[in-house]
Amino acid sequence: MRPFTLNTTRIPLIAIALLVSGCSLLRDTWSGPQQRLSGLLEHRGDAFVLTQCGSDHAQPVNASNSLNEVFAKAAQPGQRVIFVDMLGQVDRSERITSGEVLRMQSQGRGCSDHSGDGAQWVALQYKPAWRAALAANGLTRSDAERGYPAQPVVTEQSADGSLNARSLQGDELELWLYPQACQDLVTGDYFHMSATLLVDGERFTGCAYQGRQTAP
Repeated sequence: MRPFTLNTTRIPLIAIALLVSGCSLLRDTWSGPQQRLSGLLEHRGDAFVLTQCGSDHAQPVNASNSLNEVFAKAAQPGQRVIFVDMLGQVDRSERITSGEVLRMQSQGRGCSDHSGDGAQWVALQYKPAWRAALAANGLTRSDAERGYPAQPVVTEQSADGSLNARSLQGDELELWLYPQACQDLVTGDYFHMSATLLVDGERFTGCAYQGRQTAP
């Protein structure tokens, strides 16, 4: 247990706003042989292409079975373009080999959503609406009515890969993250983690994904 330190194609017009609105900050390099790739994933026939945030160039994707399965689950009927945040490898010809999908969303702000840039983990649920972010300065949360200041927490990693963050003062606040895939019941959006938020004994379930802030 340790305290956090007080860390050549055109796309449909409906997708353009998601792609170009403030999305350059979503580009990033994953720690390891894979990169973190975010943008609009388009299904063309039997193939996929990815237009990364901040780019107008569509790159072909060698899709894994996992990517096909997640797209089939997360995309709405008839939807061919969807926001994706995933790991992958890019070869010299700019062809992408897909890896783990961190999130795939037909709802939300797409490339303009920077909520994960300053967080190690982000947990959320659409109905009832709530969001929690675990970062170097502690645990912050918001609901449909307001946002709440960050609280210092202690974290504990379990043998099964789950992570617990518990407040040290103020409101009784606790966030659990589990290494099981999660699909939002309202939107169908996919996330690679599941989450439970406890606020003064009240329990909220949701989904979660890894942010871009490096853990201390």
